[in-house]
Amino acid sequence: IWKAMGKKKDDLFSWDEARSIVFNYIEQENLGKDGSIKMNEGLLEALWKTAGGQKKDQKWPEEVDAEQVEEKLEDRLQRYTTIDVAGVGPTTRKGPPLNIAISLSRKGAHNVTRICNLEAYGLDPEALGDELKRKLNCTVYIEEMPGKNVKEKMLQLQGHVDQELGQFLEQRYGITKKFLEVK
Repeated sequence: IWKAMGKKKDDLFSWDEARSIVFNYIEQENLGKDGSIKMNEGLLEALWKTAGGQKKDQKWPEEVDAEQVEEKLEDRLQRYTTIDVAGVGPTTRKGPPLNIAISLSRKGAHNVTRICNLEAYGLDPEALGDELKRKLNCTVYIEEMPGKNVKEKMLQLQGHVDQELGQFLEQRYGITKKFLEVK
């Protein structure tokens, strides 16, 4: 479908764009309008047939309605999220949007604030750590997130500074408290 409509599969499309590409293909191939849609090999391959998922003697639909096509399209598409932070630029990632995770805990006799998922918003933990060190006058420690093949880093600040951090992120980057998850 994408090739027939002059689009690349690797490009990112909004839901409305992807939907219009499929329905323009249906119109171009004279498969029907909003009512019932006749199935051709292109539609079956793109929306119904999955790699390795066919059973012997499986029957494919010959006609479907537009709602079923939309439903199958939504199942087959991979969800991406683009987050545009002021002063940083847009960052695109696979899956739904992540909140910045802030956890308050104790380490020995000290209170600490740990911050994760900064990379999802295009923020560099080292640069942000340097800024927060000066702004909040506290010790900053940056460490790798646990696990294999993990590129993200965790920022650890001395003291319980979740309120000050929320205010700083809102003033400097426009990230409101609804995108922060305090544990």
